[in-house]
Amino acid sequence: MQVALHASLQGMRRAAERLAETAQIIAGATPAGRVPGAHPAPAPPNGTPALTTAQAAGGLEGALVDILIARRAYEANAKALESNARTGRALVSRGA
Repeated sequence: MQVALHASLQGMRRAAERLAETAQIIAGATPAGRVPGAHPAPAPPNGTPALTTAQAAGGLEGALVDILIARRAYEANAKALESNARTGRALVSRGA
């Protein structure tokens, strides 16, 4: 049971770290003209010049996918912790 507990906690920590990194990518998205060394990307089809470096590189789309993956991983590890706790209570109630 200790291994399952440790694995779930570590998985939750990794998911939280991934979420924090992804949030920084999204929060740090600035217009391409303002980022030193960034190559200006062509404007999107609607002509909006505010295309960000992250958008030009597909970073925002990837970041949104990473958020979903991190959330699902966190939820799965939380469920594993709940299951571990339920199993532990069942064993204690049986006197094992």
